[in-house]
This record gives sequence, C-alpha cells and structure tokens, in this order.
Amino acid sequence: MVASRLPPLPPIRDLIRVYGLSASQKFSQNFILDKNVTDTIVRYAKISPMDDLVVEVGPGPGLLTRSILDAGARRVIAQLSEAADHRLGIIQGDMLKLEHSQIMESALALPASSSSSVSSGNNLEKLALQGDTSQHSLDPNSATIRLVGNLPFGVASPLLIQWLKMMALREGVFRAQNKVSMTLMFQREVAEAIAAPPKHPERGRLSVMAQSICDVKLVYKVSGATFVPRPRVNAAVVHFEKRAEPLMPGSLDKLEDVVRFYFNKRRKTMGHNTNRMVKAVPELRDVIAEWQAMHFWDAGLRAQDVTTEQYCALARMLDEGRFNIPLT
Repeated sequence: MVASRLPPLPPIRDLIRVYGLSASQKFSQNFILDKNVTDTIVRYAKISPMDDLVVEVGPGPGLLTRSILDAGARRVIAQLSEAADHRLGIIQGDMLKLEHSQIMESALALPASSSSSVSSGNNLEKLALQGDTSQHSLDPNSATIRLVGNLPFGVASPLLIQWLKMMALREGVFRAQNKVSMTLMFQREVAEAIAAPPKHPERGRLSVMAQSICDVKLVYKVSGATFVPRPRVNAAVVHFEKRAEPLMPGSLDKLEDVVRFYFNKRRKTMGHNTNRMVKAVPELRDVIAEWQAMHFWDAGLRAQDVTTEQYCALARMLDEGRFNIPLT
C-alpha cells in the first residue's frame, strides 16, 4: 500500500489565527508548529500503513495529526479532523475519563463512510468516528495499535499511570493480544525519570512502574523553543514497547504501593524504610524477615539504586500474602 498524501492545507499558524485557538494554561498545554518535529515523533512511533489503528492524544491544532496521516496510517482516532480520506475520526472529551472499550467496540466496527456517537458512563464525553473498513478488517483482540501524543504536561503523568495499569490488565485498547506501543511527549525531566535506570538520580515511581511492563527508551529531545506558547521547560519523547514477559503480571496496584512507600523517603536507606514498613504493619515482620534472609537487596542502598526486578519481586510476595502497604 502506498501512503496517500493530503491535499494542500492551510498552515497551522493560519488555522490558529482564524479560529482563535489557544493552548490551555490549566493543563500546561503547548502547541507544536514545526512539522519537522511532528514528522520525527511519528518516525519514532514507527507508524506505517501496516498498523491497524493509531490513537492520537492531545493533537492540539492538528500538525501531529497531519504527520500521522502523511505516514500512511489507515485508521486514526484523534480530537481533530481535516481532509483525511475517511481515515480519521474525532474524539471530544477528557482522555482520563474516556472508555477505551467503547473506542475499540464502536470505532473499529463501523462500516465504510459511516459515523456514530457514543457516550461514556458519566455522559461527559461524546465520540464521533469515521473509518473505512471495507478493505482492512480488524480483529479488536489482535491488532497493532500505536498510541501517540504531545501530552499536556499537567496531565501527562496521570495519563501514563492509567495506561500502564490498563496495559497490565489488558483493558481498553490494550485488550487481549493487541500489540500496542506508546510514543509520548513529556516535560524533559519527567521523560528522563521514566527512562532512568537503577542508580540514576532521577529514578522514581514512574520509572519502576513503566519498566515493569514496558521496554522504555527516551528517543527524542525537543527544545522549549519549538512550542507555542513557549514553556519554561524543555520536552522529550519516550517510546514504550510492552515486554513479552512483564515483570509484574496482573495488576500494578501493589507495585505502585511499594514504590510509593520507598520513594516517599528516597534519601533514607532501603533498610531504614523496610524497618519503617514493618513498624507500621507488624504482621509483615515474618515476610520481611524471609525477604531480608534471601538478600534481595543491600540494606544500605537507596530507593533509586534498586532494580525494577527487585521491586517487582517484593510486590509479588506482598500481593500473594494480601498485605496492605502504608502509603507514607
């Protein structure tokens, strides 16, 4: 299949001016107006005509959407539509609240040149979609899906946590045997933390949770000068590919509790924090004693020094015993 090209479209700057578009300060939103940058993001996302679906989050005035379509994507769900040869659908609403199952069940089953509306459980979002399924049918349980977006900095971390938990439980677009990758823009400090290996000073809760289920790589650094309005920080793009064998099978809730507990006192040693955990939950004493006897980590380490595998091993042990972890 040869990627089709869009007809000439007005410059994004002109669309912003004509329609009075503006970035939301509430969510630290910033627009990208350089197509070289959006084309680079799409290249790192590995988008091609072979993909079954591309889900774009936070498209702003639509430049990233153009780059996705130029790459030949044959099904795109986004929040903005232009001349897209029936390949592009529209979502209006809050991605933190949108039901992914409704996206899959409604968008991918549409007949050619048709549209429908779907309301989420709280009736706050409406979904309008168009798609051509006449030649390329899609099994919603075994699809190649690319999730890509220039995320507003103010909601980027909560969105990532939500998607990682859904991926772990195979929910929404991550259902069944779907092969889903994510290529997402973050504030650079957050991106560096997500990709940080053990012993890196920026390593934290997001690092461990993301790396427990995905191979994570910071792929592209973007200057703040690229955005309008210009933020006070720089940005970076992180690519996530789901591990063939996740380190934390099933729910990530216990792992989240464990890493939150240890990173809340990140300057203290692991031995100090582990003793603090036992003091707060005395019934953990025997389990932790067994854990320490196995020498899974040096008590003198600090939270950022411990590997993802070690955190996951402790979380699995505590999950099997149904122990609740204090959050502070």
